[in-house]
Amino acid sequence: MTIPTKTDSQKSDPEDVAAAQRTSAITAQLLGFSGLLPIAAIFIGAIIWPQYLIKLSLLANLYAGTIFSFLGGIQWGLSISPQAQMRISKRLLVSITPSLWTVLALQLPAAQGSWFIVAGLNALLLFELTDADKNQRPSWYIPLRINLTICLSVGLLAISALHFSCLLYTSDA
Repeated sequence: MTIPTKTDSQKSDPEDVAAAQRTSAITAQLLGFSGLLPIAAIFIGAIIWPQYLIKLSLLANLYAGTIFSFLGGIQWGLSISPQAQMRISKRLLVSITPSLWTVLALQLPAAQGSWFIVAGLNALLLFELTDADKNQRPSWYIPLRINLTICLSVGLLAISALHFSCLLYTSDA
């Protein structure tokens, strides 16, 4: 059995490839930044309805933990790609860590769980920044990942800070 090869008429035109990469980058940015809307909505909701702060914080942690687990899935996908050069066992171990980290974070009080998830998100980002196999990812991935991690971290920390402002507010009364 032979592997089919592309004929000259099927080969990708460099302009088509570049256009597809631009479209991919724009789509990823739109989806990524729109994925921050739930955290913004939770923050606003917690300000409007402070009596639901604990439940809203848990919701934010669940949502951020889902994103964190998704980022672990990206590592899993990279580890099984034919181009993977890093030792597979290291990347596979990193790939399952976000899910386990999230489960641990959800056992903590909501404010501390947010800090725990933020620490995990940033630790995974550090891993990605120091990764030797950078050529496996599109060029737009790391800049987008940095921006989204900063925004998600700030959002979670802002929601967490509301717990402390509520403590101050209730101690003044």
